[in-house]
Amino acid sequence: MHYPKHVAVIPDGNRTRAKENNVSIPEAYWVSYQKGVDMLEYTFTNTDVSVFTLRGLSTENTAKRPQEEYDFLMNMYKQVDSKLDEILEKNQINFMRIGNPAWVTDGFKNYLNEKKTRFSYPTNKRFVFAINYGWRDEITRGIQKLAQQGMDLSNVTEEDITAALDLGHIPPIELVIRTKWDQAQRTSGFMSWWIGYAELYFTAKRCPELDIPTFKEALAWFDTMAEKRNFGK
Repeated sequence: MHYPKHVAVIPDGNRTRAKENNVSIPEAYWVSYQKGVDMLEYTFTNTDVSVFTLRGLSTENTAKRPQEEYDFLMNMYKQVDSKLDEILEKNQINFMRIGNPAWVTDGFKNYLNEKKTRFSYPTNKRFVFAINYGWRDEITRGIQKLAQQGMDLSNVTEEDITAALDLGHIPPIELVIRTKWDQAQRTSGFMSWWIGYAELYFTAKRCPELDIPTFKEALAWFDTMAEKRNFGK
């Protein structure tokens, strides 16, 4: 089976799912994140995927979420810590955070930094967690970084920009999985620099419904597309 080197999941539909099933929004988020951790475990125990990226919050999410909901999310991520840590340690998966550190609380920022330091291994396996991430923001910060390093921006190359961005030289995304396709057949600008040649898999399931069978369906679909991927040749 042909597996993508890098899979990214754009979870959407927590609020819609909560409304449709008369449950609280926090409950929907809780179920979604637990399933995200399940997919992470499946990825590194049953496939040859080397990088798994999960979008936590976009820059738009961060700016628009009510403070109490934002605070809940910051704490929720910590509450599933034991299972996540066990998976990372057992499979020697490097933890990596991407996104703008602004708007992230100091406590959660320290939590993410500690996790990055703690889970660092000499392997190519990576769990990339996108918090307060926006592709325009990433590119803006990358160009600012190059300018701060004294680079002549009139001579900047694609390689220079790639190295300055959040992912650096990690393999580009080859498969994007997006939920709630009936209302969102788009990538919402998620990691646009990295998904130029990615295959896009849309499922009508809301985020809390995204489970291992659906994840396996997406991987099987990618396998059928693998031999057709000619990258413009």
